[in-house]
Amino acid sequence: MYRITLRSVGNPDFGQDPYQPMSPTEEITVDTLQQAAEAARAYIVRHDLGAGNFPSPRVFKGNQVVARISYNGRIWLPPDGGWRDDDPDDWRRWREAPG
Repeated sequence: MYRITLRSVGNPDFGQDPYQPMSPTEEITVDTLQQAAEAARAYIVRHDLGAGNFPSPRVFKGNQVVARISYNGRIWLPPDGGWRDDDPDDWRRWREAPG
């Protein structure tokens, strides 16, 4: 069982406040990573969000982050050594999940 919290933020490129949500936060539970990706894409479409409005959500299994989902619905696994949110280039080390 996986848990994912879907949320949005304002996009400063469009004069939106990045500290204010653009849609309601939703926490969902799914059986597979693919279902998590599908839920993320459905949330994006349902709330008409752009990439700048959608922070890459973490997917949890228990209390451990096991994946992230990008705006385009791709599933990303943690890099060797784990996620490093304090490193702006961390995303370059993410590994795409096999499809």
